[in-house]
Amino acid sequence: VGAVMFLQKLMAYWSVVGKFCFMVGISLIIQILHLICPSLAKKIVLRMGEKGTMTQNPNFKFEDWAQTFGSKEYIKFAFRRLWMNLGQEAFVGGEAPDLPVVTMKGEKTNICKYLNGNRPLVLTFGSCT
Repeated sequence: VGAVMFLQKLMAYWSVVGKFCFMVGISLIIQILHLICPSLAKKIVLRMGEKGTMTQNPNFKFEDWAQTFGSKEYIKFAFRRLWMNLGQEAFVGGEAPDLPVVTMKGEKTNICKYLNGNRPLVLTFGSCT
């Protein structure tokens, strides 16, 4: 079991490294393309934005957010999110991650605060909208 968990963790770390390298590579390509052919760079970024909701919001214009794509701040933020999420991975046979949660009163806490002995802890997720 220990070797399997080690391999799972190793794969999770390599996954983060791969995602980060991919993100940096795409950002560099977009930045270079923006210097050579701005209209093509815009077309590619907008096409990538179709996979998310950025381009569907009429309040967001390409000119408002395109400059941040690939910036040093963007890359630092994305790396920080990838790294933080890495600690929240659950592995077979390992302990459950102690994820941050917000109570109905708006207080920030962690899941493990609600553990009580050997009683199971059931989490229900939903939307308030």
